[in-house]
Amino acid sequence: GSFADKIGPRDEDANVVRKETNTVTLKCSYETNSENILLYWYKQYSHSPPQFLLYKGAKSLSGNDYNPSGSGFSAETTSNVSKLIIKDLQISDSALYHCALRVGAAQ
Repeated sequence: GSFADKIGPRDEDANVVRKETNTVTLKCSYETNSENILLYWYKQYSHSPPQFLLYKGAKSLSGNDYNPSGSGFSAETTSNVSKLIIKDLQISDSALYHCALRVGAAQ
C-alpha cells in the first residue's frame, strides 16, 4: 500500500501550562519513509500569522540546523519525534506552536 507522511503533536503536549522561568519541551511525532528530512517549528500569537522559530534536520540531514531565534529556543530530533525546548519561559512565550515536516529537502 501507499505510505503518507504524517506529523502531529503528542497528545500530552496539546495543551501545556508552565510557570515563568521554567523550561518546557513540546513534542511532535512524525512518520515518513524519506531520509532527507527537516523539521520546522513556528510560534503563533492570536490573530497573527505564524512566526518561524527554527528548523532541525533528521536522518540523512542530521546536523542541518538553522536557529535565528536565539538561545531560548532549541530543538532535538530523532527518527520519529521532534522536540522544541523553550528555556526561561516568559509570558511572551504563551502562544500556539506548530511543527512542520519537509521531506526531500536538498540542503
